[in-house]
Amino acid sequence: MTRATELPYSPVPSLAAKSAMRTAWMCWLALLAFPFLVFLYVVWHLMDSESVAGPAVRSAPTWFLAAMGYLIVAVPLSFFGRSRLFKAYWSGAPVTPGKYLVGMLTMWVTLEVGGIFALVGCLASHKLLPNLLPALIAFMFFTTLWPSGKAMTRTTGDQEDPQLYEEPR
Repeated sequence: MTRATELPYSPVPSLAAKSAMRTAWMCWLALLAFPFLVFLYVVWHLMDSESVAGPAVRSAPTWFLAAMGYLIVAVPLSFFGRSRLFKAYWSGAPVTPGKYLVGMLTMWVTLEVGGIFALVGCLASHKLLPNLLPALIAFMFFTTLWPSGKAMTRTTGDQEDPQLYEEPR
């Protein structure tokens, strides 16, 4: 792209790969710690609660279904959004650090919101189950998506040359 045809504003900031990885790790660790602290608060709050309110207990299935519905819809959409940002990786080129960071943060925040929403359901219904299950699902997926940076630094080879091409993971 020549300078005359470049966009005046890029939605993805330009970063170096090293600073993008540092930022990704800091964000991932912060997003890992926050739901743990919320979970501890929920358990502490429910442990001290002596009486369970009648109408609030009936809201447990509603919170559970809402949290599961969110995870079923939003998580695949975030994966799709990340794959669109990682489009260069499909053709064997590395992803720019800014797009890597935005793509990973999109998935992480989507999973985080679903898990925190389920934990809020635990507080609203005054019960750990069934709302703890969507939170566990969201946080287990989150923990497997640590920042590796391979999409930024490792090329997959040339699609035209079968000896150099490696299927993206």
